[in-house]
Formats: sequence, structure tokens, C-alpha cells
Amino acid sequence: MAPTLPPRFVRDRQELDAVLAEAKQMACPHCRRTGMVVGHGLLMGYAEHGSELVVRGRRLLCSRRFRRSGCGRTFSVLLGTVLANFVVRTRTMSRLLEFVVGGLCRKAAWERAVPGLTMRSGYRLWARLLAVQSRLRTVLCGVEPPPATTDVRPMAQMLAHLRQILGGTECIFAGLQLAFQRDLFR
Repeated sequence: MAPTLPPRFVRDRQELDAVLAEAKQMACPHCRRTGMVVGHGLLMGYAEHGSELVVRGRRLLCSRRFRRSGCGRTFSVLLGTVLANFVVRTRTMSRLLEFVVGGLCRKAAWERAVPGLTMRSGYRLWARLLAVQSRLRTVLCGVEPPPATTDVRPMAQMLAHLRQILGGTECIFAGLQLAFQRDLFR
């Protein structure tokens, strides 16, 4: 039986704890050795609103201590609602996309989706979403052809395609990260 690689994203905190419990049976994503992976602490970060610290994921280590044959590198398993390297969560990005496709300008959509965060952050995240759109659509087309739509806007077409593939998930970008095990912006 081939060793399994750890997931990049998990649904909730219970699945995060289950990954830690099964870490020894998992292969390191870097060196592919089994039996060397150990827990290396929780990944904490700031909440979207306020200065409260929240759990974002767990760090794992391919240990090479005590003459083990691991590579010594770390990797992370994140919650599905986390955007790697951002305070903003996937639900906020999903709402931003839905509001813009629904007809609001980006400024109004950002203020409605995330009251309290700066507009500069909203424009930067929107630019990242635009930059990664072609890669996302390529991944989606590998699963299923896009639905027929009369809307000529690329973001509206991408949203329709996401809804078609992911069905009735509450947050389309969290569903995307969980289903394809890849970061939204990578």
C-alpha cells in the first residue's frame, strides 16, 4: 500500500486533529519518506476583525532528529476557510465576487463584504483574483466543461462554473480549496 500524502486543506478543527493523529502514517510531501512526520505546533493568525488570535492550521515537520532519515522540512495543513498569507477568509472573497457579479462596483462590494478593512486591501485581493482566474478556469475545465451562459464577463462565467461544479457549498472558495487541495491564489 502506497503511503498517503497529507492534505493541504481540511474542513474543520476535528479533521486538523485527525491529521496530527495520523501523521506517522503519512509521507512527507517533500522527501516522500514515511514515519518521519511529527506535529510542530498550531498555525495561529489574526482574525478578520479585531486583534484576536485564531487557529489557521497546523504545522508538521519531517523530523531528522536522533538520526532519523527525514528531510527536516516543515509543511502546513490549513483550514479550508483560510487564505494562505492573508487575514481575509474565503467567505469574504466569495461574497466579494458574488457582489461584483451581482452588479455592485468593487468599492461598494468590498464595503458590504468586509466593513472595516481598507479599500486598498480590497483592490489588491481583487487584482490577485483576476490574476489567478485563468488558472482556476483551467482547473475547472479539467473537471467539467463550463455551463452555457449569456453573460460575457469572465468573472461571472467563472462564478457560474464554480457553482456548477461545487454545487450548493456555502462558500465557493473554501469548497474549491477543499475539493482540489490547492491554494486559491496559487
